[in-house]
Amino acid sequence: MLAMPSSQPSALEAQITDRYGLLLSQVQLAELLGRTAGGLRYSLSYPSDDRTRALKACGRRIGRRVYYPAAEVALIIGRIDAE
Repeated sequence: MLAMPSSQPSALEAQITDRYGLLLSQVQLAELLGRTAGGLRYSLSYPSDDRTRALKACGRRIGRRVYYPAAEVALIIGRIDAE
């Protein structure tokens, strides 16, 4: 059975939301991950690991831009770091 995410935000999600808001742009996501924007864009174009695939999948297209929900980014970062 799959674990349902709790309605209580994690500490990591709260920190990301406080700093960047509910949606992160690619530039903000790159800053959070300690990458350059170009490097992140390339990694998302050719995903090679689970975290990159998950980040690419959670991207939401709004117009011509792609945004990443802070809650999903926190889950992906937390899940990978916990392993």
